[in-house]
Amino acid sequence: MQQPARFTNGVSARARELGKLDPWGFRALDGRPVGADVLVLGTTGAFVIVFAEVLVPSGGRVPGRSRVRRAARRFRALLAQAGVHVKPHMVVCPEGHAVFPARTARGVRVIPRARLTAEITEHPSVLMPHQVGRAADSVSRELAKLR
Repeated sequence: MQQPARFTNGVSARARELGKLDPWGFRALDGRPVGADVLVLGTTGAFVIVFAEVLVPSGGRVPGRSRVRRAARRFRALLAQAGVHVKPHMVVCPEGHAVFPARTARGVRVIPRARLTAEITEHPSVLMPHQVGRAADSVSRELAKLR
């Protein structure tokens, strides 16, 4: 039986989908200190997740895009301090249960919440599980200082 992914205190209830992630290869952190909802660090890289207001994806404006970009810059700096040099993937998930094809708008991935786990796990592996654990602990300590 697979255990849910390891969560630190304060991870949003909106991120229950992330409970399907492998607990040894992925860590979900509270992203509020850097301006995001959830930060995920795993074997497939780093992810900054923002849950935006309900929207029907179109070619226009993406609510939460500037917020996720700003949070990604801050998260990348924290990762660099921990010795992990990966560029965070920026993800915006609209509130609600709408299902639509994922798209990329100006470097920000807009996906339905139901596809969140798949989006994270489909990337190629870039970190080893022990690196994820060490970096997540370090980043978690730095995030606690920012609160």
